[in-house]
Amino acid sequence: MRPARVLAAVFATSLLAACGGEESGSGGEAAADFPSQNVRLIVPYTAGGPTDIAARALAAHMEEELDQSVVVENLPGASGATAYQQLISAEADGHTLSMTALPTAVLNYLSNDVGYTREDFTPIGVVTRVPSGIVVPADSPYQDVESLFEAAKADPGSVTVGTPGATNTHAAETQRITQLYDVPLTVVPFDGNAEVQTALLGENVTAGFVNLSQDMLPAVESGDLRVLAVGSEETLPYVDAPTFVEEGFPELVQSTTTFGVIAPAGIPDDVQQTLEATLQSAAEEPAVVETLDERYVPEEFIGSDGLGELFVETEETFRDVMTG
Repeated sequence: MRPARVLAAVFATSLLAACGGEESGSGGEAAADFPSQNVRLIVPYTAGGPTDIAARALAAHMEEELDQSVVVENLPGASGATAYQQLISAEADGHTLSMTALPTAVLNYLSNDVGYTREDFTPIGVVTRVPSGIVVPADSPYQDVESLFEAAKADPGSVTVGTPGATNTHAAETQRITQLYDVPLTVVPFDGNAEVQTALLGENVTAGFVNLSQDMLPAVESGDLRVLAVGSEETLPYVDAPTFVEEGFPELVQSTTTFGVIAPAGIPDDVQQTLEATLQSAAEEPAVVETLDERYVPEEFIGSDGLGELFVETEETFRDVMTG
């Protein structure tokens, strides 16, 4: 059910557009006419992963709120760059949106010439925040991260770590482990958690640094995979594993992945506000929260300004890692 304040926000922006006689913002259509066609919601990763799960739950809610079809389109590749190139080439009218995963989106443009930066996006809001951890197959000889790291030091290059992307928080944190603690880990990037899990179960990599999300937890809960440590500041009630901090690695707290929604830069302010209000109502809808899993939905909604701040904070945290 739509909260009263969301109705008020949508009504207010529509009324301003209708009374003002002009479109607000820098271009495109006014919120009173938005959306006037199907909304395209791009997912930068393969179907079935955490970003895709979030997108499909969100799309169903948006269809009810906006009274238009919301079409989810998976465009994996280049750690999200394929999807973001599609996004920024679209008209800035709010009808084309993209899911985004931070820090991956930021790390990609910090380390590669991908044709975009955060200035090319309008942040809409945060959907979920998912912590990460280092996992190993059930029969791995490593019982904790210290023994894993000691094996890497003893035989440089022998310990491979699968990550769900080449330029994401997991790959960057693995590189920070090498820089901060002189642990020579070899990053092996894949397209998403599912591919990392397959490689782990096939014993094609020594360990994985992954999102501890809905798609990964069943393998952990069944005992097929073991979590050696989690990258959150506090222990997780749903994962039986210590934090890196508790294991003696206090700097390793930057691996939480933030999943949000972005639009092309320059969408009208009132359209942005309508989308933000719709995202907030989704975060307060019990059925949506259940699908997303309440463990990952922030207690307080993080809107456009908050997501924009996370983009800046991520740049500041990882710039030296990617360019140093």
